[in-house]
Amino acid sequence: MEESREEYLTVQELSSKIKFSKQSLYNMIFKGEFILNEHYLKPRPKKILFKWSAIMTWMEKGSSKPNPQNKSHQDSSLKEKSLINI
Repeated sequence: MEESREEYLTVQELSSKIKFSKQSLYNMIFKGEFILNEHYLKPRPKKILFKWSAIMTWMEKGSSKPNPQNKSHQDSSLKEKSLINI
């Protein structure tokens, strides 16, 4: 029986594989869409390795965490639109 091994990807490798810019990946980490020890690891302070199986799961179900800042911004923009009389 062959042991399955987790595949780990650098930011550059993941960027190429899923066609997201490196900056977009860093932004998703900052916003909490990618979670440390779930979606990625930091073996050294300036090194990030993404868990390919977790990234595939994230892509299949869409963004895993709603961003409260985006929601409030969307709600306010919807309210502004609702004030326009047509």
